[in-house]
Amino acid sequence: MKVLPANLVPPLALCALAFAGIVLSCDSARGQSGDLSLDVFVCDTPQSPPAWALYERQLIDTLNQASIEFYDTYVLEDGTLEWKERYEGGMNSSDDAYEAFRGYSLLTALGGSEEVDRRHRYVWEGITKQFTRYGQIYREFDSNWDWMHHGEGYISLYPMGLVDPDDAIFRDRSTRFAAMYTGEDPEAPNWDPEQKIILAVMNGSRGPKMEWVKRDWIPTNGNLTYYPLPFFDIPGVEESTAWINDHPDNDQFAKLVKAMSDRMAKGDVPINLATTALIANAYLYTGDEKYVQWVKDYVGTWERLTQENGGITPDNVGLSGKIGEYTGHWWGGYYGWVWPRGGTDVVYATLTSAKVGTLLTGDKRYAELPRSQMAVMRNEGRLENGRYVMPIRHDHRGWYHYSTEIAYPYVNLWYLYHNDDDWKNIERLAEAQRERDGRIGDPDLGWAYFVRGKNPNYPVEAFQRDFEFVAEKMETIRNENGDPETWVDNKWIIHDPVRMDNLVRLTIGGMPIHKRGEMLHAQVRYFDPENDRAGLPQDVAALVSRIEENWIQIEFCNVNQFERRRLVIQGGAYGEHQFKSIRVDSSDEVAIDAKAVMLDLGPGAGSSIRLTLDRYSNKPSYQFPWER
Repeated sequence: MKVLPANLVPPLALCALAFAGIVLSCDSARGQSGDLSLDVFVCDTPQSPPAWALYERQLIDTLNQASIEFYDTYVLEDGTLEWKERYEGGMNSSDDAYEAFRGYSLLTALGGSEEVDRRHRYVWEGITKQFTRYGQIYREFDSNWDWMHHGEGYISLYPMGLVDPDDAIFRDRSTRFAAMYTGEDPEAPNWDPEQKIILAVMNGSRGPKMEWVKRDWIPTNGNLTYYPLPFFDIPGVEESTAWINDHPDNDQFAKLVKAMSDRMAKGDVPINLATTALIANAYLYTGDEKYVQWVKDYVGTWERLTQENGGITPDNVGLSGKIGEYTGHWWGGYYGWVWPRGGTDVVYATLTSAKVGTLLTGDKRYAELPRSQMAVMRNEGRLENGRYVMPIRHDHRGWYHYSTEIAYPYVNLWYLYHNDDDWKNIERLAEAQRERDGRIGDPDLGWAYFVRGKNPNYPVEAFQRDFEFVAEKMETIRNENGDPETWVDNKWIIHDPVRMDNLVRLTIGGMPIHKRGEMLHAQVRYFDPENDRAGLPQDVAALVSRIEENWIQIEFCNVNQFERRRLVIQGGAYGEHQFKSIRVDSSDEVAIDAKAVMLDLGPGAGSSIRLTLDRYSNKPSYQFPWER
């Protein structure tokens, strides 16, 4: 294939060169973004827009409008949420309020309206002020809560860096938040630099909370009646109704909280591993290697504790660094193997930290922490009524509470590490679903099969479901007539119409962001050089149709029949992958060595591009390709 400098090629010659299979080596192509210095690959082959492309572009437009209508319904002029005048929520934090807007900046980062991101930043400020007034937020960060909830709330923070890495306010905010966990903030001494642990289960901008009282658990206590008791040896406490039983002659609530405070409050737990995403967020803004070292130190602590405990990640470690220092066992900690939901929370937390560790260091060993814990539960599993189930809880009775095996960890592990055993687990679960139900109902499994060429109808069916979802949410929003003083704190999550899972999966080959403090992980990300912004340019649709260990396939379509469109394709969400070669349609493969390339699509043109990748070989950053 020929390679020519773009500045030597007249614009009218692009079409002829494209049909001739010529690549333009762009040494001087410029937009508002300045000197891009990228190879340009031209496609002028006309294509009738495929159904997935039309659905995708319409869905982006629909979500743009739905997000604004949702915002206008529930956000006041000052950026606060229409809600209670007073909210005394104990340790209960602002996570549900922030989380309701988790898709906003992410939508912009994928090609949605910049107005959506602008409103997200404004409502973030409003929520912060509102919950500061309520008493849950101090110095712009939740004062004391656990990292299941911190993680849920702050998943909406991280995509802001994808949209605008130079926003000084959120850049500063991100480094200040990280300092609360790296030991650099004296007012929030959450970190023990000697033991390399986080000092308490409840932590935040006021530092570690070492003791709990009843007031801390109101109004959360009402919800906890639906979970089993954390301990079964508290005198006079035999049922979960103890959470709401505070009779003066038999205050079971007080007894329960006192036992939990003594055994759970102090020391570290696996759920705190979600802090790694907060630290990575600061690194992606700044590039400061101290954040990488912190992640290595902290995840390393839990790797060591797991090894010391015979391969099972313990769910509690005391201030001395001893496993079971306050519980007497490797189980019995907060969000651990017993309470409230069992071992899946241990897996989710270790999975989040493994993905962060690999992103920042390129080291694939981090996968073993979540992978091994799935194996621990799977090896104790059994068949029940033709369905394989595994135990998710362990205490003095051994393993119990058998539940359907979840696919999400296996899909994430295969996605990042391309391990054959992970893929075999995906196939095992997918085929069991197909045999039992006649189809693969789990969207993670369905998508994994699609990117391996086994489920071709997935994109259109997934987008159709998204339209149904948005329609249902919008009907509820448009018929809103409730009293804000009576609304519960997850009101806005319930009505949030901006579901991004399938756009993330299909446009950039990414893993959805909706659990436990995750950040975006993707095969590629796109930028609009003409408008100097992140995301797909207007009218361009993209579909990551194949993912293999060292290469990916992407389909592109310009649905505009009258105007050209250019887009930049970056390796990974943060430029962490290096492109080594490219093949456009049926042309010969061309060797390249670049973090990003540019595609020039003619009016109504479509193209299929195969890119080989050197994964995790670059320093990740929020910076746009032309700013590095």
